[in-house]
Amino acid sequence: MAADKGKKGKAKKNSQGRKSRLWIRDLLNILGGLLAGAAGFWIVQEVLTARTTEDASQRYRAAIQEALPVLKQASEEYEALVENGEDVPEALRGVDITGALYRPDAYKKVHDDLPGLEAEARPLLLSFYLNLRDGELMRKLIVEQREHPEEMSQILTREFLRTLHEGTLLVPRLLWALGPSEEE
Repeated sequence: MAADKGKKGKAKKNSQGRKSRLWIRDLLNILGGLLAGAAGFWIVQEVLTARTTEDASQRYRAAIQEALPVLKQASEEYEALVENGEDVPEALRGVDITGALYRPDAYKKVHDDLPGLEAEARPLLLSFYLNLRDGELMRKLIVEQREHPEEMSQILTREFLRTLHEGTLLVPRLLWALGPSEEE
């Protein structure tokens, strides 16, 4: 028994080593959990971004295919006009241009969706949208001119100023997207 008494009072050499290893193990578990959480968050973000990009691509694909018959007809009219020297007022005879030729609401968020689209699709979609928008402006002007020929200069002035106003509204967002200037 005397031999057992002496052993109880002495500290074991390995007990201090175990405490430090437990602390390191806990720290490594916490760091591993943080890394796993960050990797999981990154994967979820990538999946959501890919899904959003795919949704935007499909939405624009459907809108473009919906407008394609009208656009093809207008394109054929233009080619006939250029090739045959057809009279301009005759070119639109039989074409109903009183309503929009495409669904403008389908392109409401085109500027917001551009960063998420494929790099090759961005400039093409933007050019396509700008052509549609310009075509819609021209269509409105033709309709207005047919209905109010004496007020054409007022209509042109209003549309010109409206176009510049819309461009001006984009300036703060565009400057922010371009980054700080060299003067700052």
